Amino acid sequence: MSPDLQIKKSTAPDLFFASFAEAGMKRVEDAVSLQKQFVTYLQDINRNWVEHMQSEAAMASEFGGRLASAHSMPDVVAAWQEWTNRRMELLAQDGRQVVKETENLMAAGARVLANGRTVSKS
Repeated sequence: MSPDLQIKKSTAPDLFFASFAEAGMKRVEDAVSLQKQFVTYLQDINRNWVEHMQSEAAMASEFGGRLASAHSMPDVVAAWQEWTNRRMELLAQDGRQVVKETENLMAAGARVLANGRTVSKS
């Protein structure tokens, strides 16, 4: 057997394993990247809910103070109406935030299910 033929036989499997290893590393890198995205999304969700709870607590405290300082029924009704309006605004913001966070998580999940294929962002 000629030396040239021997070299070709020994490098063909090496190239296969090298490309196989490279594809495996790409998968691992993609998985790590996706995991980092999920962690970032979950941290954002957690931070938003903590902020929401703090604003709810501040609003309730303010409402309690206004009720305690009310001297007449019209003052109580005005405080109640203002609290109700602010509460509805917060609920609307929460709804928009939940939709946004769900879209982010679903997009990341779609990328996982695509199994490495490109998924367009809408």
